[in-house]
Amino acid sequence: LQSIHKTLSYLRHPTIGPLLFIKLLNGVSSSAFTTILPLVLVNKLHLDTSQLGYFMSASSLSVAVFASFGISASMSLVGNRSDRLASLGLALRAVSIVCFGGVVSWCLLHLIAADDTSEEQQLVLPTEGLWLATIASIAVSISSHMHATSLTTLTTGAVSVEQRGAILGLEHGLFSLARVVGPPFGTHILSRPIIMSEFMPESGFAGIW
Repeated sequence: LQSIHKTLSYLRHPTIGPLLFIKLLNGVSSSAFTTILPLVLVNKLHLDTSQLGYFMSASSLSVAVFASFGISASMSLVGNRSDRLASLGLALRAVSIVCFGGVVSWCLLHLIAADDTSEEQQLVLPTEGLWLATIASIAVSISSHMHATSLTTLTTGAVSVEQRGAILGLEHGLFSLARVVGPPFGTHILSRPIIMSEFMPESGFAGIW
């Protein structure tokens, strides 16, 4: 009981507590986004199974490459300051999610125009739209990873070496909780009529972010 109380006491820590709360919000928003993303791609942008697979793999591959080779370069860019890298990641994620929403809107307008001109023709997302959506999604994934990694560096750096295991365990527990809350939260927002209107499904992404 004493170890549990000590672990939970980190939530009241003036530095670690707010960082863990931000990490929790980050986990909820990321989980909601990854849940909503394939629904919009398939139901609204009419991607087939193979296109959806390539789309999702591209985001995961980009994170793997960035984690292996890009983190050190990013740290050098911000003067080896984890707080600056966290802020940069948050700013880039905000910009990339807005760009993704814009790409989705442009693709929807194209599909609606194609549907109006030829009702019998199967709706196909233009190649350039697919590439732009992929690039924007990759930017969201990389910036989210940058933000989350920086927060972990800040939380573990605020305690002694002996306490880092407890902090990492608490972080993983909070992120698991976020993965429980995020999907139903995302689908609930996506089901709102004003959000799932014909022209603006990306409002759900913007609202979650």
